[in-house]
Amino acid sequence: MNPVQLALRVLRGDSRSRLSAIFTAVGVAVGVTLVLWLATVPDALQSRADRDTWRQPDYSNDAQFDKAKDSAAVLSTYTRDNVGQQQIERFDVAALKPDVPVAAGIPKVPGPEEVLLSPALAKLAAEKPAAQLADRFKGKVIGTIGPEALRYPGELVAIVGHDAEQMPGGTPREGLTPSGAPGSINQMLVLLSQIGIVVLIAPCLVLVASAARLTAARRERRLAALRLAGATPQQVISMTAAETAFAAIGGAVLGVGLSFPMRELVALIPWDGGDWYSSDWTPSGTLIAGVLVLAPLLVVGAAVLGLRRAVSKPLGAAQQQSKRQPNVARLLWLIGAAVVFVVALGVAKDGHGDTAMYVVLFGLVAIAVSLVFAGPLVTSLLGKLFTANWRSPATLLAGRRLRDDPKAAFRASAGVVLAVFAGSMALSMFPSVEDQIGYSNGKWRDGVFVAEGAKYTPEQINDLKADLAANGVGDAPVVEIGSGGFDVRGDRDRGFSAMVAKCADVAKVLGGRLGPCRPGPAVYVPKGLAVDSSKLEFRSYGGRGGGDPKPLPKGTEIREYDPVGYPGFIVDPAVFGSGPEEMDTVAVVTTRSNMDVVHTMVVRNLPGVSIYSNERYDGRADTLSGDLKRATLIGLSIATVLGGVSAGVAAAGSVVDRRRTFGALIAAGTPVKVLTKALRREAMLPALVATVGAGVAGVFVGSGLLTLIQGRLQLNPWIITPVVLGVVVALMAAAACGPVLRRVSARDYSDE
Repeated sequence: MNPVQLALRVLRGDSRSRLSAIFTAVGVAVGVTLVLWLATVPDALQSRADRDTWRQPDYSNDAQFDKAKDSAAVLSTYTRDNVGQQQIERFDVAALKPDVPVAAGIPKVPGPEEVLLSPALAKLAAEKPAAQLADRFKGKVIGTIGPEALRYPGELVAIVGHDAEQMPGGTPREGLTPSGAPGSINQMLVLLSQIGIVVLIAPCLVLVASAARLTAARRERRLAALRLAGATPQQVISMTAAETAFAAIGGAVLGVGLSFPMRELVALIPWDGGDWYSSDWTPSGTLIAGVLVLAPLLVVGAAVLGLRRAVSKPLGAAQQQSKRQPNVARLLWLIGAAVVFVVALGVAKDGHGDTAMYVVLFGLVAIAVSLVFAGPLVTSLLGKLFTANWRSPATLLAGRRLRDDPKAAFRASAGVVLAVFAGSMALSMFPSVEDQIGYSNGKWRDGVFVAEGAKYTPEQINDLKADLAANGVGDAPVVEIGSGGFDVRGDRDRGFSAMVAKCADVAKVLGGRLGPCRPGPAVYVPKGLAVDSSKLEFRSYGGRGGGDPKPLPKGTEIREYDPVGYPGFIVDPAVFGSGPEEMDTVAVVTTRSNMDVVHTMVVRNLPGVSIYSNERYDGRADTLSGDLKRATLIGLSIATVLGGVSAGVAAAGSVVDRRRTFGALIAAGTPVKVLTKALRREAMLPALVATVGAGVAGVFVGSGLLTLIQGRLQLNPWIITPVVLGVVVALMAAAACGPVLRRVSARDYSDE
């Protein structure tokens, strides 16, 4: 009888082996599904980015720009707008030639008074009053933008046609076609997905190992008996490999199958303002083939490595003699992993590209593996402590178990330890990462729409004021501001930005407090700033003004103001006698009741101008912060569930493995209540110590990873949450021992 036939006979005749195979298959399926999901993140991000490469021309040098300018077929400007918390991608275009080339999904370049909208934006524009949204796009809607040109299904995109003279700041392009270069993606997201693979797959491996150990002792005795009966090591290994391969291959195929319907669920997870096309999450054939081969090989390899005692010392395995105790050298692995991680961080800081990130991931893997490797030693030391200092029966039984077989005792805590490690690492990084998102700094007042750095004509400003009046909001102040800067003569390293506008006008829109505006031209400087007005030289940044430095006229009054978010100077236009020809920023003051109408009129009359407001900027930051929170919550939830399931399976498996021992204790008169307490303590005590250690390690690793993004560790009470969850999960896992133990009786001693 060959090994495959023997393995099939065992699975048919032994219900416990079948249960172990089922759990192993489920564990492998979960692991494969997660690997395919996380490994597809970079490809999903890239697919999303590639669909919008038509939006921005890729000019890597001046020659390419000059070529596009000479052969330009269209002028284009790209701006971001918003409606509520939703972002609108707006493209104002002006065709210079007929039949302008366009990307897939774009019917044509719209002409003057023509508009193309994405399906979601067209639906939203139809639902809202025209003055709140639809009127932002002058002209008739002549079609919709297809999915090939959209990042995600619900994206709001508009392409608005104009005459060329209406777009003085338009970028010359040969067409609205893809640049040919891959789309730009956020490398931080790629790094987070790679870290996710490490921290989520590790609990999956623990789950698979826990499932495989459900009948480990029984299998070891069976294989040892075969060895003593004359079976060769090769036969024993082949039989185990065949038995495990059935479950591993079945689980891998099931995991690949589950990954396809899972795409539909993953596509619903919002990111960067919208969800996904399910096709973005289709794993490549190479990735599927690699997982189908590697996953069973890893599981079978682990099972074969666990046969060392049954193959080399069958008599000891048959008699279930005590196993070798872990030595203190295991702590050196933890220290060595920490050194590897620190070195990896140094390499990543000095290096660039994927290689540097892979070095960091290697260091992260080393830390995670070393935590699991050092766990049995901590468990053994706890067992020694309990047996030496406690005398209650349950604690003594738990201590003897921890001392006799620390590897098996720690197995129930391994998944929880990795989950706590991942959670502590994520939560220690989150505050600093969130701070880098950035919110409005108070430069402008709330409720002010600012077209900063705008290239507009006086006629457009007149049209804006006329439209405001026509829509009943003619009293909304429209403030024109020039931009410039002050240099300090004789000090090249000192300079200040500046606004050119009247004090009364700036006071309506600027966040700083200018106080009562007094008559007469003056320069307003931040309070407490010592300046020598005789050394100040002003340089205008306005597109229509001069760029030569001008010294301040003698006798110019210097006044102070309280700055908020803008520490620059404010210059009354009368100081230099300059007029509106140097103005390049438009700020319009709104109220809560007219905000949407004013927003529409500004966008409608200043095509190609990016509009800023505190509300829009903060809304964008809230979206990114929500994405990070959602990703962190999903990752921690998965890690916690996997850790809890593996802990429960391992705890129940420890009872199944020791049915003969527990049967003998019950036959000798040991109350089941005492055995239940002993099981709970042997599951809880190592988990309590190990989770605290894993939490500290997670904070250490998180603080190290923050150095790669110039962040700093911010300690907060939430960091201890994973430790608390780890203890709770360990308690629930320990509770799983009770029902299994109650099924053990004195008869099991004779049956085993």
